[in-house]
Amino acid sequence: MKKVSLCLLIGFFFCVGIGSCGTEQEPVDIQAKQPTMKLWYDKPATDWMSFALPIGNGELGAMFFGGVEMEQIQFNEKTFWSGNKTKRGAYQNFGDLYLEFSGHDSYSGYSRELNLDEALGKVTYKMNDVQYTREYFASHPDEVIVIRVSVPEKKQLLNFFVRLADAHEGTTHVAENEIIIKGKSDLVSYEAQVRIINKGGLLTSDKDKEQISVSEAYEAIILLTAGTNYDISSDNYIGESEEQLHDRLSKRIAVAASKSYDELKANHLKDYQPAYDRVKLDLGVGLPPMTTDMLVRSNRDSLYLDMLYFQYGRYLMLASSRGMNLPNNLQGLWNNSNTPPWESDIHTNINIQMNYWPAENTNLSECHVPFLNYIAAEALRENGSFRQVAEKEGLRGWAVHTQSTIFGHTDWNINRPANAWYCTHLWQHYAYTSDIDFLRETAFPVLKSTCEYWFDRLKEGDNGKLVAPDEWSPEQGPWEDGVAYAQQLVWELFDNTLAAAKIIGADASFTTELTEKFEKLDNGLEIGKWGQIKEWKRDSVNLDTLGNRHRHLSQLIALYPGNQISYLRDKTFADAARKTLDSRGDDGTGWSRAWKIACWARLFDGDRAYKLLKQALNYTEMTSLSMSSQYGGVYANLLDAHPPFQIDGNFGATAGIAEMLVQSNLGFIYLLPALPSVWPAGSFEGLKTIGNFTLDLTWANGKPVHCTILSGSGNICRIYDPSGQITKVEDCNRNVLTLDKTDEGIVGFPTVKGEAYAVFFDSDR
Repeated sequence: MKKVSLCLLIGFFFCVGIGSCGTEQEPVDIQAKQPTMKLWYDKPATDWMSFALPIGNGELGAMFFGGVEMEQIQFNEKTFWSGNKTKRGAYQNFGDLYLEFSGHDSYSGYSRELNLDEALGKVTYKMNDVQYTREYFASHPDEVIVIRVSVPEKKQLLNFFVRLADAHEGTTHVAENEIIIKGKSDLVSYEAQVRIINKGGLLTSDKDKEQISVSEAYEAIILLTAGTNYDISSDNYIGESEEQLHDRLSKRIAVAASKSYDELKANHLKDYQPAYDRVKLDLGVGLPPMTTDMLVRSNRDSLYLDMLYFQYGRYLMLASSRGMNLPNNLQGLWNNSNTPPWESDIHTNINIQMNYWPAENTNLSECHVPFLNYIAAEALRENGSFRQVAEKEGLRGWAVHTQSTIFGHTDWNINRPANAWYCTHLWQHYAYTSDIDFLRETAFPVLKSTCEYWFDRLKEGDNGKLVAPDEWSPEQGPWEDGVAYAQQLVWELFDNTLAAAKIIGADASFTTELTEKFEKLDNGLEIGKWGQIKEWKRDSVNLDTLGNRHRHLSQLIALYPGNQISYLRDKTFADAARKTLDSRGDDGTGWSRAWKIACWARLFDGDRAYKLLKQALNYTEMTSLSMSSQYGGVYANLLDAHPPFQIDGNFGATAGIAEMLVQSNLGFIYLLPALPSVWPAGSFEGLKTIGNFTLDLTWANGKPVHCTILSGSGNICRIYDPSGQITKVEDCNRNVLTLDKTDEGIVGFPTVKGEAYAVFFDSDR
């Protein structure tokens, strides 16, 4: 028998900063050797949606084209919407920053890239044997977008114009080294400021042309910041006057301008990299010698592309969801239209939820918080629109429609079960972090209020079970009682809330009522005539047929992101879920393909999950709205294509890859539950599981070889080990722990908060 072991650290190694270990051990350096993660191209972007590259700091974002003669940096800020509390608005294009380099028409050696490891964009090219370099990043700590244009050896060859174009009919102010645009939408006031800092040469402002010229410089730093006077905590969503907004932005950009480029970049990296670097994935290949567009067009089988797409989702999460208590939206943070598809809204019937599927398991919990705080703010807002939806039905609690805005406005097709779906995110954050203060103070009030809505709404069905009356299965079919979508989500809500109530010692009367109603609740699982999970109980219009390729998988909420269906719980329902997935097919919109990755992973079918990953990476150039299943996939810039661009598919794919590598939704950790045959060996670092455990794992021949588990909260750790591969577990002092082994193949052991544990395997089993 061949036995292997590991004392691999997460961030450090045993006894070095992660626990109260007494004796230092010599580490074995077998950490994941993830190669450089970057998107790169040999030509400028000509199309915003499919070729421009995104940067963002969680609130302020931009897409840069990399044009040589004319650089365009289109930008957005998360709170700039039209509309108000009573009028559906849309997420707005803020404007464009243009850099015009006259005469730069004969160039060579062009390269444009987005380095995910540094969240840094870069453009280089040569003209007349001189290297021109541009760098771009969006700083979270300094709250500005930073662009540096430079030439080497202090050659004073930089000559270009800077112009800031408002996407609306505001006013423009040009001074010696700054440009300001400002105006007012339906409710919010907005402003953007640009500051130029030149090294060498001169700056000259032209108020008539509303531009600034940079002449004979060897370096220029351009700072861009923007914002509105929106405030989610205010009853009218306005938190300051136009003058206060101007003062806030002016102070922000002045502070940034007082710092050197190196200092700004160092602040950015110090903020970004610790979060991004928590997770690494190594599939044993390096950066391929071809541009990203060629990679996705002609070499989709690349394992590097798998790693890149996984980390791209994490990059986009950090870029679009940090800071204020607002989630990202249908396009994340990036939008170049004032009338975007579906208003680039907060879409409640899969899209906003999918945006946050990878937040916890890929170790970006803080990126989940803006969405969670948004839910709490709107669900509990006195006289808020979410509560008014319930009040109009004569019910307690709150509910939403399918489309929502940042002003609480919600309309088009009531989507009652979305309140339960939102609550799964509140519970998941607690489940992954064990943050009991969050559970008690933020999550539970919303969970309780949502349960009260369903206490009032549920009715007794024909079989004596409680059913949700007159519900819809997005986005097809009739409105009927007991639709699987609603039943399965309410089941998750009651299950999660009951667990939460026991943890915090909630009011006994509420807990008793919840227990009674949960026992009577129809769980939404029923097998149909062709062996499928039924989508409707009656299916009055005969849509639940074999071969229905609809993009939504609403009857499979119980498989993913829910927890009722699993081969480790009930093979009959798992087989029915498989039949349903087979019927839906492997095509679909970009986000639909991403959802199927996770579903197949939950069925422990790694090769089918991987097939869907490659389907999600289907290259497309379709940028107009299409519901055709053949056009779903990604663009050359790897942004997800519904089409058009929707960011949910990026996040869904990242979450699905994580599900292929580790799962913990059934009360234990399952290592490599859906490993595809094309990944026979590899390693990852930093993936999270329920119970606040952080895992590093190396595998070979499809089996775990080395594993370290860091306990973040001191919970009991349980690992699924049906083949008996685990031989022992050691703490960081190399004490062998006593293992609790069950007949179901679960190995359990106690942990101490902050300590890491080495898991030993017999690789021949």
